[in-house]
Amino acid sequence: MENKNSGNPSSLMSENKSNNSRVGFFTSPVTLIRLSSILFVFLTIGHTSAYPWTSNNVPQEKQLAGSMKSVDLVFFGERSSYWSLYFGWGLFVAVLLLTLAIILWLLSDIARLAPRRVGVITGIISATCLVGAYFSFRFFYTPPFIMLSVMFVILLTAALQLQRQTYSTAAKQPMNAWV
Repeated sequence: MENKNSGNPSSLMSENKSNNSRVGFFTSPVTLIRLSSILFVFLTIGHTSAYPWTSNNVPQEKQLAGSMKSVDLVFFGERSSYWSLYFGWGLFVAVLLLTLAIILWLLSDIARLAPRRVGVITGIISATCLVGAYFSFRFFYTPPFIMLSVMFVILLTAALQLQRQTYSTAAKQPMNAWV
């Protein structure tokens, strides 16, 4: 079945505009920053789901975890165990990841007001994702490497787009539908 308006130039232009607006929505800095925020939530869930961050498949691994729990140390005048430091640090990383997700979500709200400043902050977080991707590849596992690499690209794209905007052009843009 043929579209009645297929030969109409104004119909083609409005079709192109709607396609461009959909593409523009998915590539807008606000949407990219919020997408990264959601990915950070998933990274947080992945990190915490790996608790207790050890494996019990091999007897040596069980022995190592047991040693970490039983060996006491004094750290800055406080008695602790290696396990307490290890476990506490794992929880702290989860809190930091979730905090970063929240900050990114809130940061996307002010991208239109101060695009260049938000672009700088987004670029810094993007660079941090790149470092995290390297550390994950080098010392940890593939899933966080992939997630952090994807977030690096997304946030770098948003940062570059924001750096190209001026305060006047950002203020003229329509509000994003994601609130």
